[in-house]
Amino acid sequence: MTYAIGIGILALIVIGIAKAASGRHYEDMTEEGFEAEAKRGSSMGSAIGSLQKIIDSAHSTEHMIEQEQRLEADRTNSGDRPRPGSPPKT
Repeated sequence: MTYAIGIGILALIVIGIAKAASGRHYEDMTEEGFEAEAKRGSSMGSAIGSLQKIIDSAHSTEHMIEQEQRLEADRTNSGDRPRPGSPPKT
């Protein structure tokens, strides 16, 4: 009996994959339905982006600090000799 349940679940997975890969999902969709699905997908993407900002807020702060340090270094080195390995200014 356990094997029958396992085989049934496996068959459902294979059918689901085949149906998703067929590409016929958008053929039968109306324009309104397509726009509703696109809007739903974009809200999901923005929700994931917001969640990432909440979870990994230190990364964006670290990136901003690095940019500020780079800008400050460029301002202080502007009148000095070129650093080794930097391309010459023309």
